[in-house]
Amino acid sequence: MVNPLKVRPGRWGCGLIMLALAFQLQAQTEQTRQQDLNLDQSKNVETQIIERRTKAAEWGLTDEEWERYESLMAGRRGILSPGLDPLTALGVEARTDQERRRYAELQARFEYERIERELAYQRSYDEAIQRIAGDQPRVSTFTMRPESTVGMGSLSQAAGPVRYDVVVALSDCAACDSTVRDLVAEGRAINIWVTDSDGDDGKIRRWATSLGIPVERVTSGSVTLNHGATLDMTGQSLPVVRLRQ
Repeated sequence: MVNPLKVRPGRWGCGLIMLALAFQLQAQTEQTRQQDLNLDQSKNVETQIIERRTKAAEWGLTDEEWERYESLMAGRRGILSPGLDPLTALGVEARTDQERRRYAELQARFEYERIERELAYQRSYDEAIQRIAGDQPRVSTFTMRPESTVGMGSLSQAAGPVRYDVVVALSDCAACDSTVRDLVAEGRAINIWVTDSDGDDGKIRRWATSLGIPVERVTSGSVTLNHGATLDMTGQSLPVVRLRQ
């Protein structure tokens, strides 16, 4: 006859073994999870480093300079000037004259190359239009109608889709620049007529680029750039803004 007291120790031993195996399995699972977590964190850090280096390279900056830019924008400078580009932020917050000169030169080169690219595209667009449209006029004839004169203060009350003729001068006309900027910022469709361009397309393009007129607005025809030397503006101060009828 089997003695029950002799069986119990074996069962307890089996239970302890199973419990130990469960603890071991849990420890292995936790170790694997931690390893996966560490691997993910390592990959994230590596990705962030690559992204930071890529952004820094786009602006001609080192990793350390980009980190300083991010630090500046996370602080007071970011609150005062949200969205400020890296070169301006670093230049304004330069710690030495040498730093200031470096960022000024980088920004000047960056702006020069940007303008050259936009002008190159504008020239390509003009050539394409010439091939497609030939000598057909792209802008209707300009007319000076006193009854259609619109003051800047009443532009916001104009109803429906409208287009304006704006006569400007490139030289010594700050009001011309500000008026064009305002009309473009408001999304107005405008024909710009330049009285002192001397027939030089490049002059008008450079002026338009300096005002920040988007290339896409010109290529779409929302804004047109035209020579206006033949317009008789005797006795009138520029700019002249008229509603096209």
